[in-house]
Amino acid sequence: VIDAVMERCHDLCKIQVKGVNATKTKNDTGKNGRKTAGKENGGSKTYEIYNDYNNKLNYLKDHQILAIRRGCDQKMLKITFELDNNRFERIINSVLSKQQHVMHPLYHDAISDAWSRLLRKRCTSRLWKESCKRAEERAVDVFCNNLRKALLAPPADMTNRKAMLVMDPGFQSGIKCAILSDEGLVISLDTVKFMNSAKDNGKQHVISLLTKVKCFSGNNDDRGVCVVLGNGHGTREARELLLGAGSEADINVEVNLVSEAGASVWSVTEMASQEFPDQSPTAVAAVSIGRRFLNPLNELVKIPSKSLGLGMYQHDLSEKVLDEKLRLTSIDAVAEVGVDVNSCSLHILQKVPSLTPALCGKIMKSRPILCRRELMSISGFGPKTFENCAAFIRISGGKEPLDETLVHPESYSLARWLLKELNWKLGDPTSVGVDKDTKVQPEHRQRITKKAAALFGISDERVQTVIGHLFFSITSPDPRLRQNASYTKEKSIIGSTDGCSTLSERGIDSLNELRERLPVRNIASHVRNVVDFGVFADLNIEEDGLLHRSKMGSVPLDSIMVGQELGVDILGVSDSGKISLALSGLNLHLDDGDSSKCTISKANPSSRKRRRK
Repeated sequence: VIDAVMERCHDLCKIQVKGVNATKTKNDTGKNGRKTAGKENGGSKTYEIYNDYNNKLNYLKDHQILAIRRGCDQKMLKITFELDNNRFERIINSVLSKQQHVMHPLYHDAISDAWSRLLRKRCTSRLWKESCKRAEERAVDVFCNNLRKALLAPPADMTNRKAMLVMDPGFQSGIKCAILSDEGLVISLDTVKFMNSAKDNGKQHVISLLTKVKCFSGNNDDRGVCVVLGNGHGTREARELLLGAGSEADINVEVNLVSEAGASVWSVTEMASQEFPDQSPTAVAAVSIGRRFLNPLNELVKIPSKSLGLGMYQHDLSEKVLDEKLRLTSIDAVAEVGVDVNSCSLHILQKVPSLTPALCGKIMKSRPILCRRELMSISGFGPKTFENCAAFIRISGGKEPLDETLVHPESYSLARWLLKELNWKLGDPTSVGVDKDTKVQPEHRQRITKKAAALFGISDERVQTVIGHLFFSITSPDPRLRQNASYTKEKSIIGSTDGCSTLSERGIDSLNELRERLPVRNIASHVRNVVDFGVFADLNIEEDGLLHRSKMGSVPLDSIMVGQELGVDILGVSDSGKISLALSGLNLHLDDGDSSKCTISKANPSSRKRRRK
């Protein structure tokens, strides 16, 4: 009976949502199964779109289910389920009549009592639970997709730069600053006070820091002083102070916005306290921001999963599940990129497949390691472990040049033979020639493949794999740089930041000023989060803007990366302060961006309110 009823519930059940500011009514469960409840006064605009919301349960999108569930958990929303009681009593009667040829009149009363008192609540609860579970699974998938993109984001280009200034924005507690070397080593830590009467002193303090960084880097880079700015509460004010100081001192400043999500969490960990025993946690958060700019993979694996700010409604998901997904995704990313065994941290070395924490500790004590084969001399490092992890470990400047490549040691003989036959040279991309597509085989390479397969007694596919590994190891050994180059090549004028400026450069500092000047086109933004229904972008104003997927033209949603810069047009600002965006270059009209026409939650579901400092 339950299965038959549940099957029809999926198609017929409707959900009714009311906000806490709805008029308070008495609970009413009548023959039609309608039950309404609410609280008088109060409430939040966060869930205003779901006030008096009605829809079939199986029509709800995953993010809508998660939003409604969060609203209920926060006592901001109330949900009820609408079912036709008479219809479901007939369904139960039909199922039972197939098993019982003669129906006693008492059966009808029993069915009515069983449905209204027991089965109805059980079915709706089960159906809502299944819907939430499906939505959670989708939210975990979104988290994994964003996490992978974040981990495989390209490292910073620090060519001709020896140092950089990192700023973690704040107000009363000041801007926490750190000067880091191009390898992430801490040169100095400082705090800049700039509020109220300390503004002039704060500007002079920033000038001294910029001058110090410029002295470390020298005058070999015409891009200016590299400054990494945490992207959070107070970023706009810190940026204005920074640019004002640079202008007054005639120092060219290159500002790079980096997500500060999880930096404060890392700063209170045992790992941070061991590295900075004499510094307060707030002072070292800037170090995490700077290091994730230099190499996101090495730094983000240290941050707890719920503090990464990636995905939708991850604060409502199981921390155990997210931590496991973080672990597995980190292992996949490390396997794709590889690690330099002599310079990587213990934390990143532990992400190499097949390496246990105990074995990682022994490797750290055995450094420097001069070749991959030398790993076999470490106690506990058996042949099977070496076979599984050797290809993921890199050794720069060691005895064997092939130790820096993607080629596994068991294929070194084949690799040397192929390098000689193809006339390729490690470290010399020009030696590869004009044929850069390893999938399209010229005749001479086909002959070499057949010859190698016969000579070494292996398959053509394995020979092609080694050729591909050699090709990428010579032309672009870091897959993160290959992906970035591919994106740059395919990037069109739609969403480009060329010719874009910030809102502060347009003289717009508040939502009221923004609302008066709509539409505002060609604004530079920073992607904060990517979810199923679109992109949340930071505009250096009170609220993030929502770029709905319907306003992205031909640009696919899965091509957008967290932390990426986008050019956007601001088309609407709702009464509650929600900002509607479109990609620049599409030239959509103001009416097209009316946020009231969007049937989704406008609050960034990645995290709570931005932290104040």
